[in-house]
Amino acid sequence: MQILDKKESKLLGRTDVKVLFADKAGEISRRDAVKEVAQSMKVEENRIALLKLSSGSGSRDVRGTFRVYDSEGDLTKVSPPYLKTRLMTKEEREAAKAAKKKAEQAAAQAKQQAAGKKK
Repeated sequence: MQILDKKESKLLGRTDVKVLFADKAGEISRRDAVKEVAQSMKVEENRIALLKLSSGSGSRDVRGTFRVYDSEGDLTKVSPPYLKTRLMTKEEREAAKAAKKKAEQAAAQAKQQAAGKKK
C-alpha cells in the first residue's frame, strides 16, 4: 500500500487520503482496504470512511479514497450514514435494517397510543 496524497482538514476534523494498492485488483475487499489504511495510519477502523475503490481498465492496481476522522463522533456528524452501511456484511446489514424497522414500528405504536389518550 502506498499513500499518494494526504490533505488535512482541521475544520471538519478529518484527513483525506488517496491510496494505491499495487496488484490488488479483484483481491482486496472494502473491509480489507479499510483495515490496511487503519494499520498504516495507526488509527481505529471505526474512524475511517471509504469513499471510493476503483481500478482502471487493463491495470492490476486499485486506487482508494478514504477519510480518516479525528474521532468516531466526527465521522457520524459529518459523513453520510450510507458510507458506514457499505462496509457491513449482508447479515449485519439485514440485522440493522430489522432493528430500524422495529424501532419505527414502536414509535408509530407509541404515537397512536398518545393520540388515543388525547381523545
